[in-house]
Amino acid sequence: MTITTLITSQAPDAKPIGVSKSITNAGWTILIETPNYQIPEETFGGGTIVVPGVAEIISPLLISNISSSSITVDIRIYREIDATNYLLASLLPIPAYDILPLPLNGQFIASGDRLEITSSAASGINVTISYTVGQAEQDDVDGIVETI
Repeated sequence: MTITTLITSQAPDAKPIGVSKSITNAGWTILIETPNYQIPEETFGGGTIVVPGVAEIISPLLISNISSSSITVDIRIYREIDATNYLLASLLPIPAYDILPLPLNGQFIASGDRLEITSSAASGINVTISYTVGQAEQDDVDGIVETI
């Protein structure tokens, strides 16, 4: 999968984003996907450089069942670094006309990673989550430094 790259004069430190979506059983729905940033390179020759982004979840994932029957959801994080899906919740029951807050606060979603959800029903589930997105800090260390 290709990582989106945003071309900008300066990547944000922590741009707040809120997502609200209706979820179906038509496959996995992406809730959070973190971009890379193409920014000006601070060198003599100028040019640009692509740097990774990072998202930090700042609210619980609110899962609302607006139907008259119980529905289950599955939630996972895909990690680009090892190309693996990590299931956070499987067959999580949401009773009819109820809301479930799933605490994901403080989790980081790096460039290429995704937070995804799917439902057992064709309709009836709404979700809301808030997060910040910005340029990831990087270590420019080529080796291990020993302290004496």
